[in-house]
Amino acid sequence: YGLAAEYPKKVQDQVADIMAQVRPSPGVYNLPEAAKKPWVRDMRHVPLMSVDNGTLWTKMDQGKLATDPEANVSSRDIDQLQGAQRLPNGDIKVWVAVSDVDAFVPKGSAVDQHMDVNTSSIYTPDKVFNLIPPELAEDVISLNPREDRLATIIEYTVTADGRIKDEDVYQGIVNSQAKLDYPSVGGWLEGKSEASPGMQLGGEAMLENLRLQSEAAQRIDAARGSVDFESNEKKIITENGNAVRVEEGTKNLATSMVENLMVTSNSVMSRFLRSKGYPTLERVVLPPEKWDQIVEVAAEHKVKLPNHPDSRALNDFLVEQRKLHPEESEELSFTIIKLIGRGSYQAVMPDEPLPGHFALGAENYSQCTASIRRGGDRIIARLLKAALAGEPSPYSADELRSIAENLSEKERVVQKAERAADKAAVATMLEHRIGDTFRAVVSGVKDGMVWCRIGNPPCEGKLDGLRKARVGQKLQVELTSVNVERGWIDFDAIH
Repeated sequence: YGLAAEYPKKVQDQVADIMAQVRPSPGVYNLPEAAKKPWVRDMRHVPLMSVDNGTLWTKMDQGKLATDPEANVSSRDIDQLQGAQRLPNGDIKVWVAVSDVDAFVPKGSAVDQHMDVNTSSIYTPDKVFNLIPPELAEDVISLNPREDRLATIIEYTVTADGRIKDEDVYQGIVNSQAKLDYPSVGGWLEGKSEASPGMQLGGEAMLENLRLQSEAAQRIDAARGSVDFESNEKKIITENGNAVRVEEGTKNLATSMVENLMVTSNSVMSRFLRSKGYPTLERVVLPPEKWDQIVEVAAEHKVKLPNHPDSRALNDFLVEQRKLHPEESEELSFTIIKLIGRGSYQAVMPDEPLPGHFALGAENYSQCTASIRRGGDRIIARLLKAALAGEPSPYSADELRSIAENLSEKERVVQKAERAADKAAVATMLEHRIGDTFRAVVSGVKDGMVWCRIGNPPCEGKLDGLRKARVGQKLQVELTSVNVERGWIDFDAIH
């Protein structure tokens, strides 16, 4: 696939130099020189925390949690924090802090050039290939709890009706209060479990902070009109390279809370840069060309959608179907995602119109909140710093367009590699099930080839025996062949 599985020597050498400056001795952490810039504010008084991947605390060894209240949090590369405060008029002020990769990885440096190879972290069942070396991702740049870090801060206020106002973007020194996890925070917000030991570190003030974050996110979600897809994310658990089981991905009030706060932050960043006369790198999802097919899918469910793309109407349809037919919701979301089409990156100059993000119902959308895992975010950080300093853009229009093209192309390659790794793992679960039948949905039709997706275990495979097919078509299929080494899975349509 042309992707990098290891870090070249020049990258390792740069990392060693960074570690010598930032971590000269055990227990010592030196903030980067960029922290001395005049626009950097001291924001350590603002109560911020991370919420990321982990295990529901009640499923953990309680003895381990007694000595380490955050032991159930699995994420080590923390690139975002958030906090909230209720204002006297009932509005909610939100702060989102994002790790500053650029402060340690200057433009043109060895690590910077390497980040253009994969452009993002790569996730396979057996291993995560981090975009940047773990010494940086999990320590120097990571917004680890109870440690000072330089961060980009996106600040905004959410009104009672979900409007965003009083936007500001700047840099500051932050100190995270806690490292929390989606299952435990979500379970607590939904009233299904008690607060985890990690959540109790900050007492009632931390719990109220989380309540306000969730309330702000729900206000945003109600007002934005984005398309809320049923999650079809599943985690393949492997042992010795073989898939042994599939676990459902986490989707709860905590995941939607973080998603809504980050989506809003990305929009605020885009508006801020454009207000200062700077170009942006936009994440774009255009109104779907196959809207007529989406209308047909809705009609099959006795729902009439507008003749022209409308993200709010589409979301209302999906929400209604989730309530009426929860067992079919995942398949329906998968079909709509396929018909909407893939997103891309686009360089947009200050005087050019914004293409927008259809699925999120957003006009402005510059991704900036996953800087450790997503390569394009550091480009936004550099544009921001130029704006704060009143300096020209560090990138020409041609450079930005080339960056956008590379990000879009590499994203497709990475997704292809991840799918291949998933299929190779799932193939080990299916190689003894030749002849079994599965419920499936057509996932792709191109150049006379048809692909389908089954849900348990989750995978896509080539489909034969179907002359006419359309994306979203449901059918029964028979597993006909499996090649574990190549990750090939083939099905036949059952008539």
